[in-house]
Amino acid sequence: MSYGAALFLSIFNRSNQQGQTPTTQYMKILPVINSSFQTLEHIINIMQAGTWEWNIQTGIVRVNRFWYAMLGYDEAEPEMSMQAWQDMIHHDDIQHVMDAVHEHLSGGTAIYQSEFRLRNRDGGWVWVQAKGKIVEYDNNRSPLYFSGTHIDITKQKTDEDALLAANSKYRFLCRNTSDAILFLKNGIIVEGNPGAFELFGCKDISPLLDKHPAMISPEYQPDGSESRQKAEAHMQSAASGEPQCFEWVHTRINGESFLTEVHLQHIPAYGEGSILALVRTRNKQLVQNG
Repeated sequence: MSYGAALFLSIFNRSNQQGQTPTTQYMKILPVINSSFQTLEHIINIMQAGTWEWNIQTGIVRVNRFWYAMLGYDEAEPEMSMQAWQDMIHHDDIQHVMDAVHEHLSGGTAIYQSEFRLRNRDGGWVWVQAKGKIVEYDNNRSPLYFSGTHIDITKQKTDEDALLAANSKYRFLCRNTSDAILFLKNGIIVEGNPGAFELFGCKDISPLLDKHPAMISPEYQPDGSESRQKAEAHMQSAASGEPQCFEWVHTRINGESFLTEVHLQHIPAYGEGSILALVRTRNKQLVQNG
């Protein structure tokens, strides 16, 4: 018998136990219910989603093979209960997880959602995204069965932690280097370090914020090329993965022009169009056109 049919008959039998009279109409719709659950089962198999069903009255929790595999267990090992599940949750997460559970059970949320760590068979931690809802009530509208899914999001969390660490390191280096560093998004300055403020003669990022590099440059570069077009070409090359290094004439806030060496590097972790610009002054006489 398929999972769908088994689940339907389980609900059917529970209805009988509650004194509800079985009808032939139930049996007529069984093939339709079974087909729907087969579709659901196919989706679960494709996603390899861990599923759970908590019998609130008995405390017993039924989970599928993907749930066990996610934590490195053989199927049906260990036997699950609400207490056993709580014991597997990381001590730093247990409070917000149970708060979310109780809020849903009390009718405060339409869907239960939470992210937390579960201890696996080897003693390590697996990050899971949990979603679920009450699927059955008794005659007094008290919750009977609470079902949902657990999805392994460990890689996502690991990547997020790595990004946060890299971002923290980047910000530390930016704050503590004398070089001018500008962060651009889609060709616009969105952030800068103290070295950039000093180089361009401003107290903070405000005069540089939301500006195209051509707006802090003379209209033309010493080779006669238009600053905006040339800047666009360099940024497009950097965004495509080709690091750039070139001489460039910039303009300070007071209008003074000065020669620099610019390095552009695409930063994939910050998304498409993200470029880090390192700007250094050149000790070389600036020859003005005209």
